[in-house]
Amino acid sequence: MCIKQHLTQTKIKTCFFTFLLGIFFAGIALSGCEYEFIEFDDSPILEEVSFKDDVIPIFNSSCGFSGCHVTGAVPPDLTAENAYQSLMKLNMVSANEPANSLLYTSMASGSMKKYSTPDQTRIIRAWIEQGAKNN
Repeated sequence: MCIKQHLTQTKIKTCFFTFLLGIFFAGIALSGCEYEFIEFDDSPILEEVSFKDDVIPIFNSSCGFSGCHVTGAVPPDLTAENAYQSLMKLNMVSANEPANSLLYTSMASGSMKKYSTPDQTRIIRAWIEQGAKNN
Protein backbone atom coordinates (compact mmCIF):
# COMPACT_ATOMS: atom_id res chain seq x y z
CA MET A 1 0.00 0.00 0.00
CA CYS A 2 2.84 2.39 0.75
CA ILE A 3 4.38 1.73 -2.66
CA LYS A 4 1.03 2.48 -4.33
CA GLN A 5 0.76 5.80 -2.49
CA HIS A 6 4.33 6.66 -3.43
CA LEU A 7 3.65 5.95 -7.12
CA THR A 8 0.47 8.08 -7.05
CA GLN A 9 2.32 10.95 -5.40
CA THR A 10 5.10 10.63 -7.98
CA LYS A 11 2.55 10.75 -10.82
CA ILE A 12 0.92 13.83 -9.30
CA LYS A 13 4.28 15.55 -8.91
CA THR A 14 5.23 14.66 -12.50
CA CYS A 15 1.92 15.96 -13.87
CA PHE A 16 2.19 19.13 -11.82
CA PHE A 17 5.78 19.71 -12.96
CA THR A 18 4.78 19.14 -16.60
CA PHE A 19 1.90 21.58 -16.19
CA LEU A 20 4.19 24.25 -14.72
CA LEU A 21 6.73 23.66 -17.47
CA GLY A 22 3.98 24.10 -20.08
CA ILE A 23 2.85 27.36 -18.48
CA PHE A 24 6.47 28.57 -18.42
CA PHE A 25 7.04 27.87 -22.12
CA ALA A 26 3.68 29.34 -23.08
CA GLY A 27 4.64 32.51 -21.21
CA ILE A 28 7.94 32.69 -23.06
CA ALA A 29 6.24 32.14 -26.41
CA LEU A 30 3.58 34.78 -25.79
CA SER A 31 6.00 37.34 -24.40
CA GLY A 32 7.83 37.31 -27.73
CA CYS A 33 4.77 38.66 -29.55
CA GLU A 34 4.99 42.29 -30.53
CA TYR A 35 2.25 44.32 -32.05
CA GLU A 36 3.07 47.31 -34.15
CA PHE A 37 0.33 49.87 -34.20
CA ILE A 38 0.55 51.84 -37.38
CA GLU A 39 -1.30 55.09 -37.53
CA PHE A 40 -2.01 56.08 -41.08
CA ASP A 41 -2.59 59.53 -42.40
CA ASP A 42 -6.32 60.11 -42.59
CA SER A 43 -6.11 63.82 -43.27
CA PRO A 44 -8.08 64.95 -46.30
CA ILE A 45 -6.38 64.90 -49.68
CA LEU A 46 -6.58 68.42 -51.01
CA GLU A 47 -5.23 67.90 -54.52
CA GLU A 48 -7.54 66.49 -57.17
CA VAL A 49 -7.59 62.70 -57.34
CA SER A 50 -7.59 61.38 -60.90
CA PHE A 51 -9.44 58.16 -61.68
CA LYS A 52 -6.98 57.34 -64.47
CA ASP A 53 -3.76 58.35 -62.69
CA ASP A 54 -4.55 57.57 -59.03
CA VAL A 55 -7.43 55.07 -58.77
CA ILE A 56 -6.71 52.74 -61.70
CA PRO A 57 -3.14 52.03 -60.49
CA ILE A 58 -4.62 50.87 -57.17
CA PHE A 59 -6.93 48.48 -58.98
CA ASN A 60 -4.08 47.28 -61.21
CA SER A 61 -1.77 46.56 -58.29
CA SER A 62 -4.20 44.64 -56.12
CA CYS A 63 -7.62 43.92 -57.59
CA GLY A 64 -6.73 43.14 -61.19
CA PHE A 65 -3.27 41.78 -60.49
CA SER A 66 -4.73 38.81 -58.62
CA GLY A 67 -7.12 38.08 -61.48
CA CYS A 68 -10.18 38.43 -59.26
CA HIS A 69 -11.74 41.60 -60.66
CA VAL A 70 -10.95 41.34 -64.34
CA THR A 71 -13.28 40.94 -67.31
CA GLY A 72 -15.35 37.78 -66.92
CA ALA A 73 -14.33 37.18 -63.29
CA VAL A 74 -15.80 38.44 -60.01
CA PRO A 75 -17.71 41.75 -60.39
CA PRO A 76 -16.89 44.58 -60.48
CA ASP A 77 -14.63 44.48 -63.50
CA LEU A 78 -11.76 46.75 -62.40
CA THR A 79 -9.70 46.65 -65.56
CA ALA A 80 -8.68 50.11 -66.79
CA GLU A 81 -11.09 49.92 -69.73
CA ASN A 82 -14.16 48.89 -67.71
CA ALA A 83 -13.65 49.95 -64.08
CA TYR A 84 -15.54 53.24 -64.03
CA GLN A 85 -18.57 51.94 -65.89
CA SER A 86 -18.63 48.75 -63.81
CA LEU A 87 -18.46 50.62 -60.48
CA MET A 88 -21.28 52.96 -61.50
CA LYS A 89 -23.46 50.21 -62.97
CA LEU A 90 -23.18 48.16 -59.77
CA ASN A 91 -23.85 51.24 -57.57
CA MET A 92 -20.60 50.74 -55.68
CA VAL A 93 -19.92 54.46 -55.39
CA SER A 94 -22.09 57.03 -53.66
CA ALA A 95 -20.66 60.53 -54.05
CA ASN A 96 -23.36 61.82 -51.67
CA GLU A 97 -22.21 59.45 -48.92
CA PRO A 98 -18.56 58.53 -49.57
CA ALA A 99 -18.14 56.72 -46.23
CA ASN A 100 -21.05 54.44 -47.14
CA SER A 101 -19.90 53.65 -50.67
CA LEU A 102 -19.55 49.90 -51.11
CA LEU A 103 -16.19 50.34 -52.83
CA TYR A 104 -14.83 52.32 -49.88
CA THR A 105 -16.35 50.20 -47.09
CA SER A 106 -15.14 46.94 -48.63
CA MET A 107 -11.59 48.34 -48.76
CA ALA A 108 -11.67 50.07 -45.36
CA SER A 109 -13.27 47.37 -43.24
CA GLY A 110 -14.77 44.66 -45.41
CA SER A 111 -13.64 41.72 -47.45
CA MET A 112 -11.04 43.69 -49.43
CA LYS A 113 -9.32 45.25 -46.40
CA LYS A 114 -6.56 42.64 -46.38
CA TYR A 115 -5.77 43.49 -50.00
CA SER A 116 -5.73 47.28 -49.52
CA THR A 117 -3.34 49.60 -47.77
CA PRO A 118 -4.59 52.51 -45.66
CA ASP A 119 -3.13 54.94 -48.21
CA GLN A 120 -4.98 53.24 -51.07
CA THR A 121 -8.22 53.37 -49.10
CA ARG A 122 -7.62 57.05 -48.38
CA ILE A 123 -7.16 57.80 -52.08
CA ILE A 124 -10.35 55.92 -52.98
CA ARG A 125 -12.32 57.84 -50.36
CA ALA A 126 -10.89 61.17 -51.56
CA TRP A 127 -11.82 60.32 -55.14
CA ILE A 128 -15.39 59.56 -54.07
CA GLU A 129 -15.57 62.72 -51.89
CA GLN A 130 -14.44 64.76 -54.90
CA GLY A 131 -17.42 63.52 -56.90
CA ALA A 132 -16.12 60.20 -58.30
CA LYS A 133 -15.26 61.74 -61.65
CA ASN A 134 -14.15 59.74 -64.65
CA ASN A 135 -11.03 61.87 -65.09
